[in-house]
Amino acid sequence: MKFSICSWTFGDIPIEKTIEFVAKTGYDGIEIRAAVDHYNWSIIRKQAESLQLEISGLTGDTGWPNEEQDLANASADNRKKAVAYFERQIEAVKEVGGEYLVVCPSAVGKTAPMGERGEDWKWSVDSVQKLTKKAEELDITLVIEPLNRYESCLVNTGAQGAKFVEEVNHPKVKMLLDSYHMNIEDPDLQSPFLDAGDKLHILHVADSNRRAIGRGHIDFSPFISGIKNVNFDGYVVVESMVPGPNPFQPNKGENMDMIYTFAEENLAFLQKNFKNSISLSF
Repeated sequence: MKFSICSWTFGDIPIEKTIEFVAKTGYDGIEIRAAVDHYNWSIIRKQAESLQLEISGLTGDTGWPNEEQDLANASADNRKKAVAYFERQIEAVKEVGGEYLVVCPSAVGKTAPMGERGEDWKWSVDSVQKLTKKAEELDITLVIEPLNRYESCLVNTGAQGAKFVEEVNHPKVKMLLDSYHMNIEDPDLQSPFLDAGDKLHILHVADSNRRAIGRGHIDFSPFISGIKNVNFDGYVVVESMVPGPNPFQPNKGENMDMIYTFAEENLAFLQKNFKNSISLSF
């Protein structure tokens, strides 16, 4: 098991500074937002390698109301543009030396479907199936992320994530579970692991208020039990944010310095409670 952290939670802090801090803090890797027009991936890869920090993968870049980034859009032309943009993100994963791309089946922030019952789901499945050609060609895993109902109208629970992966039906398409979203949508923090089974590829973690683990009310014991039940041994990726308005934007003004404290607290918790607890169970 390895520990990583999402770069997008650091907001406008320069990526070079973020990479340096993450490596110094002791994380195994970093998951970088796949903003393909913002970064020089070759430079980022060289910096990470010089610091012996793995780039575990990229967080898919998609946001509502940009319909041309929506894989579940009602417009076939917009879906075609979204697929093309995600193909560029897959290429970026390969260029930066990552292994996976996190994919939200519908644009983040889109909370109402555009089609009749089930149409958005079908549009998204078709879009992801189109992405599998590029993913297979470059040996990149597409990781479907269930989001809570306030961030997505499509795939919200672990069971829905597993169903979506089953319908895409391709070996390069897996899924993730996120403790923050699970706390809102799933009946508990253990059964989604059984729903996911061998489809589970990575984990995202944050507490109930999306802050550092221990600053909310989630009991992570069932989450750890779920990990044990499916023998998960992949990347656990921190995705906590500092408090402030607008849940879709990480920049929280004067609170941003807290992100460094949260990153340190999360890693200490994971090292103590995840790796140690799980290793003792075998």
